[in-house]
Amino acid sequence: MNIRISLVDENKYESLLTACALGSIGFKVFDLVNDWFSAIESIKEHKPDALLLSLDSNADHAVVIAEGARMQNPNLGLVFLTTTPDLRLVGISEKELPYGVQVILKSSVTDLQVLVAGINNSLEDVIGRSKMRWINSSTFTDESKFVSALHSLTAVQIETLRLVALGSSNAEIARIRLVTEKAVEHTITRILVALSIKSNPRHNARVLLSREYYRWVSVTSQA
Repeated sequence: MNIRISLVDENKYESLLTACALGSIGFKVFDLVNDWFSAIESIKEHKPDALLLSLDSNADHAVVIAEGARMQNPNLGLVFLTTTPDLRLVGISEKELPYGVQVILKSSVTDLQVLVAGINNSLEDVIGRSKMRWINSSTFTDESKFVSALHSLTAVQIETLRLVALGSSNAEIARIRLVTEKAVEHTITRILVALSIKSNPRHNARVLLSREYYRWVSVTSQA
């Protein structure tokens, strides 16, 4: 297997584990980068066939790195690794991702065939300019949706949930969304209902929503 791989992940421990897993199934990892600012220079130097990036430490940076790498090599395979089953939770719309991207839940990487499928599919899909797709650990087929209450939420509701969990006040969310605070309050109420979160006099609604958010997104991804 002569596929050259570069791996970009600010979590050094996770990146080493992934590199070891890739090496055990015959891929050649030419570089491990734990610094987003060094990623593009590393890609220029090592010219990988495929690039694996973690979406969890800074999803926006990961997308920018991927787009920059594609400018250098239009046929570069792209695989994103994430802890969350809904990329909207990290501020990304799937339609914003470069074509041919494969997205893999990190919990699925225990099955090494998931990595094989992701890398091989990324190299095929970039040629066909296919839309992004999820790689499911049980079927290794397209998975654009995971069974989750999250998928009943609208984009506005997901963004409000994310902002609440990151500590934004209703007033700050209203300014960001260009709506009234009352509208934000209504959105929060609808999120609570959609996620079947019952009111609890011992806990603030914002605390309950934050707890729900971090059920789906690891705390380390917000560091």
